[in-house]
Amino acid sequence: MPDPVGILVDQRVLRRALRGRMTLERISLYRSIAQNDLKIDIVVFAVEHVDVRRHTVRGYVPTATGWRRVRMTVPSVIHKRVLYRESSPLRTLRRLEQRGVIFVNPIKIQDKKRMAALLARSPARAHLPPTTSYSWRRLQAMLDDGESAVLKPRVGSLGQGVIRVSPVDERRVEIVIRSRRIVSRSGLRRLLGARRGARRYILQRYVPLATYKGRPFDLRVPVQRDENGSWVIPGIVAKVARKHPFLTNMAQGGSAIPGEQALAAAFGKDAPHVTQRVKELALHVARAVAEAHRYAGDLGLDVGVDRSGKPWLFEVNTRDQRYTFERAGLVDAFQALYRNPLAYCAALAKSLAPTGR
Repeated sequence: MPDPVGILVDQRVLRRALRGRMTLERISLYRSIAQNDLKIDIVVFAVEHVDVRRHTVRGYVPTATGWRRVRMTVPSVIHKRVLYRESSPLRTLRRLEQRGVIFVNPIKIQDKKRMAALLARSPARAHLPPTTSYSWRRLQAMLDDGESAVLKPRVGSLGQGVIRVSPVDERRVEIVIRSRRIVSRSGLRRLLGARRGARRYILQRYVPLATYKGRPFDLRVPVQRDENGSWVIPGIVAKVARKHPFLTNMAQGGSAIPGEQALAAAFGKDAPHVTQRVKELALHVARAVAEAHRYAGDLGLDVGVDRSGKPWLFEVNTRDQRYTFERAGLVDAFQALYRNPLAYCAALAKSLAPTGR
C-alpha cells in the first residue's frame, strides 16, 4: 500500500480550518477530492508537528464528517503549500529531504533571483523583463535611460513590498508604493535604504500592461502536473488593478475575472492568438523549472501582456493563490487546481510503494 499523501500547510491556516473557519487554503476540498474522487489517503499537518528524530508527524486524516488527529510516519511524498523565510522550518524540511522525502514543490525554488537565472537559459528567456539584483547604481542607470523599474523582494508574495520607480527629470522620480508621490533621487535613496533593511530585492524593468475597462491587468496562469506527470493548464484568470495604481494582486485591492474575458476586451479577434502565446510560455517555464527541480508540479505564473500582445513572465509562484479562480467564477478550474497536484503526489507515492523508502 502506498503511503498517505502529506499536505503541508501553515499552522495558523490549519487551526482555523479545523475550527470550521474560512481560510484561503480550502482544507475541506482536499478531503472531498481524496475521499470521493481519487480514493486516496491523505494527512494534513504543519511543520511544527514534525518530529524529525523519530521521523513521525502529528497530523489530521479525513473522516466521514471531519478530521481525526493521528501520529504516523512522515509520508514519503508531501505537497508543500506554505512558504518559509525562517531558518528553523527550512532546516526541518531539508532533514526530511535528506531522508528521501519528496516535496512537491521542492523546498529550494522560491527565490526570484535564482528563478530568473534558471529561466534565462530556457526558451522563455525572450519573455523575461530585464531582471537583476538591486543596487543603487543599477537603478540610477535605468532611470538615466528613461526606464521605469519595479523593485521586488527576492522572497515574497501578494505584492507585498513591491515598489515602482519612474524618472520625472534629472533630479526627481515618481515612486508608487500604495500611492504616487514625487521625491528627489537623494530622497529615494534614503527611502530605499531604510525600507530594504535586511531584505534582498531584485530590480525589474517595468512593462506597461494591456488594460480592461481602462485598468491594467495581468494573468495568473497555473501550470501543474496531473496523475500522469503531464503538464496541464487548468485555466487562466485575469487580475485587474482597482485600488492600486499598478498592482493587480487581490491583497492590493485587485479584482478577478476570467482571463478570456480580459484578453477579448483588450485584443478582440487577436485574443485567441495571444492566449496561445501565453500558454506556450507557461509550458516552456514549467519544463525549464522541472529540469532543475525534478518534483516541481504546482506552479502559478504571473504573466503580463503588453499592449502589442506580447506575454511577459513576471513571477513564478511556488504556492499558487488559487482563490482568484473561485472569485472569477471559474469553478471547474478551481477544483482542478486542488485535484491535479494531489493526483500527481498520489502517483509518486504509489511508485515508491513496492520498494519503500
